[in-house]
Amino acid sequence: MKTNRLIPLLAALSLAFATTLNAAEKPLFDTAKILDESTLETTILEDWHPVGTTRQKLIEINVAEWWPGQDYRIPVRLIVPLEGKAKGFSITGANPYETLMKDSKPTDFQAKLLAGGVGIVKTHVKAFRQIPGKQGLEQKMMRRFMKDLNPRYTTLWIWSMNLMRATTAAYAETDYFEKGKVAGSGSSKNGISPAVALINDERFTATCSNIAFAYYSPTRRADREVMAKVRAANKTFFEAVKIGDIDLDQERAKIYQRVMVGSEGGMDKMALKARKSMDEMQSFADRLWSSVCVTENWDRLMERGVDVLFQPGTNDYVAYDILWGAQNYPQLPVYYEPSGGHYHAAHGATAKDEENRDAFLWNHFFGGESLLSPPGSSHKVDGDKLSVRVSFNEGPQPTSGRIWWMFDRAPAGSAPFLHMPIPEDQWADMKRDAKTGAWTATIPLKEGASRIDFFSNHGHRPNGYQQYHSSPYTRVELSQK
Repeated sequence: MKTNRLIPLLAALSLAFATTLNAAEKPLFDTAKILDESTLETTILEDWHPVGTTRQKLIEINVAEWWPGQDYRIPVRLIVPLEGKAKGFSITGANPYETLMKDSKPTDFQAKLLAGGVGIVKTHVKAFRQIPGKQGLEQKMMRRFMKDLNPRYTTLWIWSMNLMRATTAAYAETDYFEKGKVAGSGSSKNGISPAVALINDERFTATCSNIAFAYYSPTRRADREVMAKVRAANKTFFEAVKIGDIDLDQERAKIYQRVMVGSEGGMDKMALKARKSMDEMQSFADRLWSSVCVTENWDRLMERGVDVLFQPGTNDYVAYDILWGAQNYPQLPVYYEPSGGHYHAAHGATAKDEENRDAFLWNHFFGGESLLSPPGSSHKVDGDKLSVRVSFNEGPQPTSGRIWWMFDRAPAGSAPFLHMPIPEDQWADMKRDAKTGAWTATIPLKEGASRIDFFSNHGHRPNGYQQYHSSPYTRVELSQK
């Protein structure tokens, strides 16, 4: 998935509240404006018509007047069963523009949602260069943003608004939709935007977010101690590249330079450009991230009874937080695709039959058999071996377990953290203890290694869909054994 221009914009979000007064006076999203059907200014491109076993309508709506004289309009395709109303819907922006403009043939899974009375809403959350008529809008947005540092002039704001305003448009069709559950899903920008919508729009009831951030960790806060370690690791890494000790093509090097902590899109560089102090920037960053990170809103979200699943991969800029997140929010349901992320191929031992999104959405809308719950894990160093035990103390028990590990991984947020995948030979199938139900593995320790990172994935098949859940990402300091 191409996100080259996304990265510095997301980094810039850390600055976004610089001139917006008080967060209580100027919330990131205005609920009244989101719910206002009169400002949708809907254009009907194709009215309701039968398509196979569905009825569909294609409209164009106004998300917002982004800045004076600049409306932001997007297409939305609404799909309901041929008979009766849809109660709630599954929504995603992960739809190519050309495909969105044509009648949609539901996938097998979407057909099952529709048969159960759940609607489908499709819209367009893409880079501006991929949207007809919006080329060049990114540059205009950035000029606005750098002028007054208003969070409204960020991709995160407009992408999340797309989903929330599309929801308003769907519910405006009262002859075809009735209020129910609203679940967002997707990857990258289409994983981040439904998570933000879930936090800021109480009509949303679930998000299945792939390659998306969930935590506001010290790495994401640009903690000074973290930054120092990352910069040292980056310096060593690129020096090794320069002398040929590390094989790195130029295009991938540019990617790392954009997404690593301390990049040109980082908070310190943006603060300099905006002529703001780092203390000012940090204060405003804290206000912003509290509105867009799921774990920063965990108690409130759990009180609403929402469902969440995050699948960040292990080698991506959204995965900088996975160790800190596991240590501080082990209750967040998560699946780590080994070596996964933007621009990365998954590890060869990654499960090929994973159907997490479908398992998640089916359970969210229809219930049935329960999904796996976050497990706990423990470990013990014994000479030249590490023993690991993973237990599912609540809910159903998995039928499989597989573990992956890495030695001496580079600091989170650094270029080598992104670059070095899990070695292809560093995995093993786990054994189930018949008495306790725990999953166990013994990992041979590498001589001279100072630390080891590990996590395991466990399989379960609820309601006919193959689910995998991960144990907490864990680091063991071997030098202290």
